[in-house]
Amino acid sequence: MRKFDILKYAFVFFSGMGAGIIGWSLFHKKSLSRTAGFFLGGIILGALFFVDIYWVEPNWIEVTTVEIHDLQLARSLKGLKIVQISDIHVNHGLGKREKEMVRMVNELHPDLILLTGDYFDSFDQVAPIVELFKELKARIGIWGVPGNTDYISIDDSNKTARLLQASGVRILVNEAARIKTDRGYFWLIGVDENVYHHDRLSSALMGVPRNEPRVLLAHSPTIFDQAVREEINLVLAGHTHGGQVGVPFLIELSKYANRTTYMRGLFEKGKTKLYVNRGIGMKTLPIRFLCRPEITVLKVDA
Repeated sequence: MRKFDILKYAFVFFSGMGAGIIGWSLFHKKSLSRTAGFFLGGIILGALFFVDIYWVEPNWIEVTTVEIHDLQLARSLKGLKIVQISDIHVNHGLGKREKEMVRMVNELHPDLILLTGDYFDSFDQVAPIVELFKELKARIGIWGVPGNTDYISIDDSNKTARLLQASGVRILVNEAARIKTDRGYFWLIGVDENVYHHDRLSSALMGVPRNEPRVLLAHSPTIFDQAVREEINLVLAGHTHGGQVGVPFLIELSKYANRTTYMRGLFEKGKTKLYVNRGIGMKTLPIRFLCRPEITVLKVDA
């Protein structure tokens, strides 16, 4: 039994006992006793909590704006609106959350959309993801990398790239692309999923000048230290879902949630910055608490 199941069953037990006490109090005293009032308050708060974590927060997408200060990147990316999406985890077709995500992203009028993996949880969900990505609009283009659930579903990231090509998204698998912008160009580097260690950053960097602006897409933020050694300007990652719970103490109790020291937000080492997106979907437990799904808008300046 998982720890969260214990919480659910404890609430059911508490509610059942409380209902009995409230009923007895109303029947015999024609009013709520202090004890009955305590149980009624607890039941209401508990019910609101479960409504929030199962239905409200999982579908309440937040747009987070992040400023990246990097002189080298600013020469080609200043003034552009870059949107990052991660961890959509489609597993039962497209629902309200995924459609709302598309609407919100397109209303931002992005220049670039960058995707950091875990788009689907099974092979039969590839077609819905292709249809979803077809709806996304970006002036310059849309690029991404595979995640570990994408790899598990297909077992071949190059095949994933070919399948998603029909949506207009280019998936980078241990390779780099030179992206032209209004102000110049930058190198976009993408590695294969790096949870089960199919990433080959050294191969992806072949032919990419070290002194030119570079952005790395990787599914898991565990690649950060390697990127720091390569002096890559910016790393974008996901995978963690921000722990799905925004309480550090609770995250630390779960080996699944507490995956890395880079759980969410912006980090910096040397000249390299990392942003970890909280993701759109969920995995294992379909809940979020103080950790809403996230669309990230990145703005680069000197």
